[in-house]
Parts: sequence; structure tokens; C-alpha cells
Amino acid sequence: MTVKFINTNPTANSMLSWLQKCCNDNLKQGANIKSVFLCEYTRGIEGKKTVQQRATKKVMARMENILDKIIVDENFNFDEAVECFEKGSILVKGKVDSKRKSYFCKGLKYIEAQKNSPAIESTELLQVYSLSKPVIDKGYVQEQVNRGKKPSKAKKTIRIDKISLRDRLQKKYPERSEKEIQFIIDHELERLETEFNSTFEFLEKNRRDITIDSIKVIYYRLLGWEYLHNESLTIEDISLNFIIPIVDTKVGRCKTPEEKYIKEGEKREEAMEKTDLRLEWLELFFEDYGITSVGTADKYIDSFIAMSKFYYKGITNKRRYSNYEDIEFICALRVLRHRCAETMVRRKVKPIMLNYSEVIQVMKSLKADFDHQFYESISTAKNNKQYIQKTEKNNIQKAKSLQKFLMLMLVTVYPPERQRTLRELTFAKTLKFGTVDELGFFKELNPFEYQNNGGMYFIFLNPEDHKNGNEYYQDALFNREFEDGTCVYDYLNLWWGTYRQYLVKGDTNTFFVRQNKGDQHNCSSVWGMFTSFFYRKARVKVNPHQLRHIFATYINECEDAGENVKASAAYRMRHSVTMFNTIYNQQSQASKSKSINSFFWTLDKEEKISVFSTIIKKRKQVSLSSAV
Repeated sequence: MTVKFINTNPTANSMLSWLQKCCNDNLKQGANIKSVFLCEYTRGIEGKKTVQQRATKKVMARMENILDKIIVDENFNFDEAVECFEKGSILVKGKVDSKRKSYFCKGLKYIEAQKNSPAIESTELLQVYSLSKPVIDKGYVQEQVNRGKKPSKAKKTIRIDKISLRDRLQKKYPERSEKEIQFIIDHELERLETEFNSTFEFLEKNRRDITIDSIKVIYYRLLGWEYLHNESLTIEDISLNFIIPIVDTKVGRCKTPEEKYIKEGEKREEAMEKTDLRLEWLELFFEDYGITSVGTADKYIDSFIAMSKFYYKGITNKRRYSNYEDIEFICALRVLRHRCAETMVRRKVKPIMLNYSEVIQVMKSLKADFDHQFYESISTAKNNKQYIQKTEKNNIQKAKSLQKFLMLMLVTVYPPERQRTLRELTFAKTLKFGTVDELGFFKELNPFEYQNNGGMYFIFLNPEDHKNGNEYYQDALFNREFEDGTCVYDYLNLWWGTYRQYLVKGDTNTFFVRQNKGDQHNCSSVWGMFTSFFYRKARVKVNPHQLRHIFATYINECEDAGENVKASAAYRMRHSVTMFNTIYNQQSQASKSKSINSFFWTLDKEEKISVFSTIIKKRKQVSLSSAV
């Protein structure tokens, strides 16, 4: 703990400045040294004793002022200072306190030693490798992005499983005890959970677990909002299909065709009326809950459609309609989605804060962090000479450093995959090593013998490993070489064969693991890791998804990258060319105009050269004719 002074900006070479330096360098005895200088020494200088038993802040400031006026130069007499202390000690305690005198003498010896030591010349300052030192400082960009953010507004919790449900049940059952009421609440929430679990098999056909969890949260929020706005309801009245207007418009056998038409019309009319009421209800929810962006509205509508499909799966005519086109409510929800896209605000895409070459710089810096086997710091010896102190990294520190480099490297030197692919990467499942023959069959090989067997690493993605439908992906990770002669496979093998074991815990199978818990990465852990090391290295927070925008922008800015290259890059990023060139491409206006400006600049230059050469020819012709 540092010793605090009132005057934090003392005069250079004053006794106060030397005392502050002494106290900071001697933390254990700094408080005692400060005390004897401010108490006995200054009172010896003044030659009088203060009235107060304890020195007040005002008195301490006055004592510091006395020391600030004493300049320690070649004329300063250290023996006289000791005599002054003894005089002050007698004034304060009536005798010379030997223990306090030892503290004073220790402070004087420090000052005398420091004063006589030669100053370190700037040419002798040593340089150390620092892991925390940024390679790029774009903090000004992060500040501008932060200023452009809207202040987040916390929304009230309205999920049916998070709000209070007790009051209405107590009114309904006044004779029941609190324990019985709680039992009813727990039973009803369990019933809702069971109802939702029954939809899993249906929802899991085309959706990931994270999407299903999102549907549940959104749907429970809609149920909670209905509960809060309809005071006649209790939790016993709420079910999953409570807010879905289910109307079967199919009509059985009738005596006459006219009767069938009338019944069908009546059911259609009922379906339309209930649909209109529920859509008005949903739009009122958007207004009340503050849903203003297209993306958020789409999530609610899509969740509604997903749950509606489950309850209408036995009603829709699958022989005639492939996607519930005969269901009035689902069709109306799709129309509402289009209307929201036209009337609501689209989410503003975050600007990219680094270009591709700067991302490469950060990646190389993380590589250097691992390659340096020591932590380095500058220490000062007693003779005032500086030296580099090295502390060897342990295996856990090396493993953490290597994992950060590899995770960024795999989305930098190759077209960046989605972060899901990165965190779910599993050796021998989605990451394999071997060769592919001319018929497309894969043969596994030993990755640690890559120099002899000619194998390569491949990314294998089955339909359940991504969100692009029933596609199968198989892409090679070529063995890219770095400037120092090392290559990608060296580091992948080093991680899998040596360092991963120092972080992994339990039976985790994924290639990468969380640094502290040793289990599979989740969205927030990968997001947090990337934003953390980008902020440390470049002073901006870049997440894995933004790397996809940076890469797409880079490819679109490359004039040598033709349409085939862009199509291939889009394929590797698991997107269409249109989305690659529009949504992910975030070229600036200057960048988009660069090619045409360069074209006209070249054209103008060629025209000027042509005009200039014509003038030269005419001058030569004139000179020749005059000579004749």
C-alpha cells in the first residue's frame, strides 16, 4: 500500500520529493519514515512544539511545505539534519527516541545514496517484449463507435415463468394456504414445460438448440404479456396454444353442396376474424414492449409461426400445400412480416473498426505472444543499473496463449467460418486429417507425420453442424506458411498433441475448450475472448462475426478478385454471393469509387500522353520544314 502525501507535486530535488520517493521504494517502513520527517525533523527546524496531540491535515500540509522548501543539493549537510531531528525529538518526547532516529537515518541514507548515484542515460534503457502493449492503437475508433450507441433501456421482465402468479390464485382460492398455492404454481409451470418439450421433435427438424431456446423465451414472453393484460386469467388458464387461433376449416360430408359451401364459408370467416384479433393483439404488444426494429419483430413473428405450425400440422392439407399456405393465421403472420420490413427500422450494421491487414497484424502479435517463452520485465538493481528479468511461462499460460492465436488464425488466414463451427470443432468429426481420392472418398492419416504422408486438415460439416439446410461441406485447410518458416500444421499439432491437455477437463471432445472451466466453448466465451484480445492488441472490440464482414469487404476491395473468387469466398463462408456482396460487404464510399476513379485517372493520363506526343511530332515537323 502506497504512502499518501497531501502535496503530490513537490519541487524537484526538495526534501519532500526525496521523501516521497523513499517511501514509495520502502513500502514496509515508508509510513514510519514519513512520520519522523514530518514530526520530529520539521519541529526541530521550527524550534517549537505544536499544541495538538495529533497533527491535523492543516498541520501536515504546513510540515510538507517546510520540507518542500529544503533543497537537497551539494551544500546540504546530512549531519546537521540529524542534529535537527534530535532537537525535534526532545521537543516532542522530551528525549531522543532511538527507534525513530533509526527510521530517520534510514531515510537520510536512502536520499544520500540516490543523490550520489549516476542517472541512467536514455541510451541504456532496455526494451522488453510486452504482451499487453498494443500493436495498433485505434482507440479513437472505439470511442466514436461508443458515442454512436443508443443508451440501452432495461425492459420489464414479463415471461410467464418469471412474473408473480400468486395474487390471482389467492383470490381464486382464498381457503388455500401459501404452500398449496405455490404447489399449484409449480405444477402449472411444469405443465407448460412439458407442453413445450412435446414440440421438440417437431422443432428440431430444421432448427438448432439455440434457436429453439430463443423460441421458448419469446413465446413465454408473449404468454406473460397476455397474462398481465388480462386480469381475469390465472396460470391455470394459460397453455401454449392459448394465444394461437386454431380453426379447422375442413368440412365433413354434407347433404348438399350448398350446405358444404355455407359451412366452409362460416369456418373461413371464423378463422379470419380470430386471425385479425390476434394480429391486432401482436401489433399492440410490439407497441407496448417497444419493438421497433425489423430483426426483433421477425424473431417474434417467426417464433409464432413455428409454434403455429406445430398445432396446425394435423390440419393443413399436405397433399396440396407444402408450407401451410392453406392456414389463414400463418399466411397473415407472413404478410405482417413483410409489412414490418417496410415500416420498421432496420438494424444498423456495426461499422468495421479494423481492415484485413490490421487483423493480420493482431494475429501475428498473438503468434509472437506464444512464441515468446518468457514474461519479461525491467528491474533496477541497487547500483541503479537496469536489467531484463525473465519469468518462464508455465504450460497452462502457454496453452491459453496458443489457443487464442489458433482460434483467430483459423478465421483469418482462411475464409472465416461461423463462430459455431469454431467452438464446436471436434477432431475426427468436423476436423479431420488425411487425403481425398479422385472419387471423393476420405482416408484418415496421422497429422503428426504430415511432412511425409502428404495429408491435409479438412473441415467436414454435416447438415446438423450448420444452419444451411441439408448441405454437406468438405473444405481443405491448406498448410499456410508464416514469415519465420513455421506453418499452420505445426501449431495445430502442437495444440492437439501437447497443450490442449493442460486446459481440458472431463470428457470434453471439442478441439478448443474454455480457458478456465476446460469444457466446450459457448457463444459468450468465444465472443468475450475475441473482444478481449482485440482490445488489448488494437484498442477496439472486434467480435468473431465482424471478422466475416472484414473479410468480405477485403475481397470486394481487391481489384484482382474476380467473380469466381467472390463466389468461392461466399461458398466458404456458407452464404450466397448476393449476401456476400451486399450484407457482408461494408466498403466505404471512397473504396467503392476507387476503381472507376483509377480508371478515369489512367484514361486521362493516356490522353495527356497522346496529346503531348502529338505536339512533339508537330514541332519536329515544323523544325524539319524550316531547316529545308
